[in-house]
Formats: sequence, C-alpha cells, structure tokens
Amino acid sequence: MIGENLRKYRKAQGISLTELAERSNVSKSYLNSLERNIKDNPSINLIDRIAKELDTDIYSLLGSSETNRAERYKDGGWGKFIEEAERAGIEGQHLSDYKELISFIKWKKEQV
Repeated sequence: MIGENLRKYRKAQGISLTELAERSNVSKSYLNSLERNIKDNPSINLIDRIAKELDTDIYSLLGSSETNRAERYKDGGWGKFIEEAERAGIEGQHLSDYKELISFIKWKKEQV
C-alpha cells in the first residue's frame, strides 16, 4: 500500500523519482523499491521526510484516513505512536525526543 500511495502522490506533484530522492535525501533505488512494493517497512523518519516533500502527511502515505485510523492502529502500534509524536510537535529526526515520548507514554499509562 505504501508503494502505491507513494507513486500516486509523487506523480500528482509532477516529481520524478530522481527529484524526490534528492529532495528527501533517500536513495532513488530505495524509493523505487518502495514504489514497487519490494520494500515495505520504511522507518517513520523516512516516511516523514518523503511525506513533507510530497506535500502530504504520514497517514496518507500509509493509506490511513482520519476515519479508519483508530481501527487500523487499534493494537497501539506505530500509528498511535505517530499521532502522539505529532501532537507533541516532535519531528522524525529527533530520536532522543522519541525515546522521551515513549517514556512519558509508559508513565502516563501507569498513572491510570
């Protein structure tokens, strides 16, 4: 699904694979592998960089709409993590901030 969405948004923006690779600092071969669904588990940081260059959001690239997001991520996995990180204003490249956020979420769960 990521590959189809990546190709759709890239073509809608009129951006070549080479141009997207340069803008997002991701190799052209890796982007090509994503689009062809050869690779299907990119990091959140990578998805975030690509989404910004395609003028969209992470959820669109993942194929998750506002209406089905809760269902898609009911296991409390990456989707929920992304939502919390975005609400906190954390950007993908700040790994230490992610670790802090995870610690806070764990603490918050213990408080309930």
